Amino acid sequence: MTVDTVVAQQHSEVDRLVDRLNEPQTAASLHLLLDNVELLAVLISGIDGLARKGEIIGDTLAEVLHEVRAAGRATGLDVKETSRQLATLIPTLAEASPAINRILDSPIVEPEPIAVLSETAVALVKGLKAAQDNQTMMGLRGLIKATRDPDVQRGLGFVIEVARVFGRDLADRQLG
Repeated sequence: MTVDTVVAQQHSEVDRLVDRLNEPQTAASLHLLLDNVELLAVLISGIDGLARKGEIIGDTLAEVLHEVRAAGRATGLDVKETSRQLATLIPTLAEASPAINRILDSPIVEPEPIAVLSETAVALVKGLKAAQDNQTMMGLRGLIKATRDPDVQRGLGFVIEVARVFGRDLADRQLG
């Protein structure tokens, strides 16, 4: 190939390029690319990183799958059945997500309310057991007598304060 032939081929390639650059669609596409060159650089960098880490990610997933299967064999867990159950559970959780988020954002999951609810649950169970064991009927006289017990007085004080706060909150809600 002679120098003239190479120059002629380069010239024809340059002419083709100039012709393409003169096309409105090509120019618009180039402007779009240039306007988003930083985003393209980030995307290319991310894809490059993903491609470089792809083998590591694949190995990690294979290791996790191996461990799940080993745990299933060790515990007698049926991995396929558990996967099926999770496939059923996940959409249900997604559907319940707004309610779950409201609960998680509410003060009920703070340590203090949880402690009070736990103590209340224990008292309910103990009270039920005591009531079943004693099987005593109580009238108005027995109720008045029971109010002399300091434990009953503390419990009634608690219930009255909760009722007071609750009633105040109800009034504020009706006004708001």
